[in-house]
Parts: sequence; C-alpha cells; structure tokens
Amino acid sequence: RRRPYPVDTAHLAVMPAKKQKGLEGLMAEHHRAVVRFRPADWSPSLIASGLSAEPYVLHYFAIRGLGELPRLMLELCQIPYDSVYYWSTKEYKDIAPFGQMPLLTGGDLEDEDLVLSQSNAIVRYLAKEASLDGSEDGPVGEARADMVYECGKDLLGVRGPLFEDGHKDAEKLKGMLEKAEELFNEFEGPFFSGMSVTHGDVSMFHTLSTFEEVKPGWLKEHHFDDLAEFVTEFANLPPIAAYLASERRMPITANEVGDKAWAPDGYKYLKPVNPEPFSEEYVEPTYPFDEEDEDEDED
Repeated sequence: RRRPYPVDTAHLAVMPAKKQKGLEGLMAEHHRAVVRFRPADWSPSLIASGLSAEPYVLHYFAIRGLGELPRLMLELCQIPYDSVYYWSTKEYKDIAPFGQMPLLTGGDLEDEDLVLSQSNAIVRYLAKEASLDGSEDGPVGEARADMVYECGKDLLGVRGPLFEDGHKDAEKLKGMLEKAEELFNEFEGPFFSGMSVTHGDVSMFHTLSTFEEVKPGWLKEHHFDDLAEFVTEFANLPPIAAYLASERRMPITANEVGDKAWAPDGYKYLKPVNPEPFSEEYVEPTYPFDEEDEDEDED
C-alpha cells in the first residue's frame, strides 16, 4: 500500500493568531483550532508525484474522548493529518453526516468526497489503509485483531472497580483482564498478535494506559504484570512516545477519569493546557474553480 505524506498547506487560508486566554476545559470560549502533524521525512513534492494523497483532517472536541483512538492510529502509522479541535463552537454540524464527531476527511477520502463519521469506522478504515487490521494473517487474524479492539473498548466501560473496593463490577473486570492477559500470552512478542501490531493493540493500550494514568500501579498491584508490561512497551514505541509527550495531546478531564458520575461541568482539564499550540484558527479549505471540470460535467 501507498505510504501517505502531507500536502503543502501554504495555499490554504490561515486566520491571524489571536491573543489567547487560558484554556480550562471544553466549555472555554475558543475558536476551533488546527494543529498539523507531519512526519519527519515529509516532503510536499511527493504529493505532486502521485505517491501520496492529501493529508487527513480529523475533527473532534478538545478532549480525548472518542477522538483519541483515531489520533493514536494516525500517530502510530505516521500518517500526516490536521487535527481540528472544537471547544464551544458547533461548526462541525455543517458537515457531520449524523451531527456528531469524530469526523475524518481528506486523504483518499477526498477522491470520494466522503466525510467519514463514527470513531470505530474511522479506526478500522485507518487500520486497513495502513495494513494494521490483522488481515496479513487472513480472516482469522483480522477477526482476532477486531476481538482485541472490542475488548479494549469494553474494559474502559467497567473501570469503576479501580476506585471502589467491592464494586459491583469487580469480578467482571477481573475476569475480562484475566482473559485479555491469556490472549496476550498466546503468542510470543510484544503485541496481542505476536510481532505484528494491529488496531486491537491500540484500543487495548488506550484503555490500559488510562487505567494506569488514573490509578498508577493498579495493574501490577492486581497481578496483571504482563498487561502492565504491554502498556510500558507500547508507550515506548517512538511514534507513540512522541505523541504522548506532545502538547497536541489533550489532558484527561474529570468526566473521563471514571471515579465520579458524569457532570455537565466535568470536562475541565486536570492538567494545565498551553493555549499557544491551539492559536491557529481552522478555516475550511477552498479550492480554485476549474472551468475545464465544469465543461466535462456539462458534457
């Protein structure tokens, strides 16, 4: 498959930076901002040569939420993309097929004029684009990767026992983690499919690293040493390590920790956010009018 590279964005309209106020949480009054990721070996000339497509554009709220798995996939695969963050603005309603985010545009989707919605659909699309869907091991390998992916998502929904002894979901969480660790140990290698990373690993890392972030040492304390090692090894992959250390990764919010009931004001950041990386206001790109294309349409 092709290796994607980003496009030269010099022709795009860019609004002048505004003086930034502090960003305390999702309800901050702030324009939608774009932060551009380009891998180190990027060259705009590869776009014109036909070796790659336009960079992708990922639209999501300025929290981790349902946008974090697509972000992790893009970062892991070193796929150039523009991450558009929304605070209190609602411009996404104009392009969202179902009125929701995340949304993925650009890249190969540009040729089909497709706005891809739904977090899971975006992750699976990116996994296929990057050949990280387990399909190199046939239908069984693909199903295994998807099974691990779904397990990671389900685990995130039963994290209550991290904060409460005797929680009603304690046995459920323990059983799921035991089965996940058994699955991990079926193959030799640092990933759930052995030596090959898949989107299942990304999902499992997202969940287990969240466990460790909100309750450091919990996995080892409860004797899930192999899963704890998986988290450490995955976090040390160079693309992931770079993303986790970057300012484009949003800090966790109170609602995402899981120790309290959801609250309308619960999307306040638990760590300070530097507003400078989010100073560039995102403007929908415009394309030059092509009379030749119009003539072809009329024919």
